[in-house]
Amino acid sequence: MKKITILSHVVMDEIHRPGEDQPLEQIGGAGAYAAVGASLAGPAEQSLIVSGVGRADQPMIATWARSRGIDPRGLFEVDQRSPRTRIDYFEDGERIETPVFGMAHFDAHTPLPRHIPEPSGNLAGVYLFHAHEEPYWDELTRWRRTVSAPILWEISRDSCLPQHLTRVRELAATIDVLSINLTEARELLGRDIDDLPGALAAIAPIVILRCGDRGSLVMEGRERIDVPALPVELVDPTGGGNSYSGAFITGYAATGDLEAAARIAAAAAAVVVSSTGTAAVDDAARAAVAAAARTLTTTRKASA
Repeated sequence: MKKITILSHVVMDEIHRPGEDQPLEQIGGAGAYAAVGASLAGPAEQSLIVSGVGRADQPMIATWARSRGIDPRGLFEVDQRSPRTRIDYFEDGERIETPVFGMAHFDAHTPLPRHIPEPSGNLAGVYLFHAHEEPYWDELTRWRRTVSAPILWEISRDSCLPQHLTRVRELAATIDVLSINLTEARELLGRDIDDLPGALAAIAPIVILRCGDRGSLVMEGRERIDVPALPVELVDPTGGGNSYSGAFITGYAATGDLEAAARIAAAAAAVVVSSTGTAAVDDAARAAVAAAARTLTTTRKASA
């Protein structure tokens, strides 16, 4: 089976919410949530998580992955402890994320193409979550020439500033799908821009604009696909975008159909945000996601 490779951090999250005395501790990180989304959208063991982890945490994280049908062979040991992120939520829904052990420790656990335990020809699709830093993309760009599978880049908010736009355009031209949320898009392109979707569509071959409970917009050239969100009770918004993106690249790699990929992505993200932490995944959950995706009606139109 060809693999959907999730190339992103798995961390230990320490979540502090308003009015709660004790923090919630759980496995998290963009890589964990994207892998859950990919596993909800595809067959068991197709998603492969690649991340640096601590020796003390590796057995627990590997068990977590296997219980969700995620292949843990890409977990590589770096230090005694995995990265830990403190997440402080505020009453308005905004949050601040702070690496407890510092950025140098976090960066040391960054997964790179050299850490993927599969040959390039055995990859069905690839998910990346990263900023625009040069050393990372130097290796990524060289490796990209050996990979025929579609690559999705979920851009880090650190890169979503106008002064980085030229570099983001250069990098986005080397991948297949760019995933960005509405706030990030406004910050990257400027909040006063008249046609945000049109400006985004020019950045990458395929662009996903994630708009939370308002759904999402998928753009390929002049074609735009409006995708509704499933109406669910919001329990925990953490990882909704990551799981959408992981599920999208899984669906797109399997079908080449943007609408089908967007529907399965919306359904997978709905499961994650209506759960606490990384949702449980089994065959029943996959069947429920597939059924929910079939209820969504997407609208395709050409931009002016």
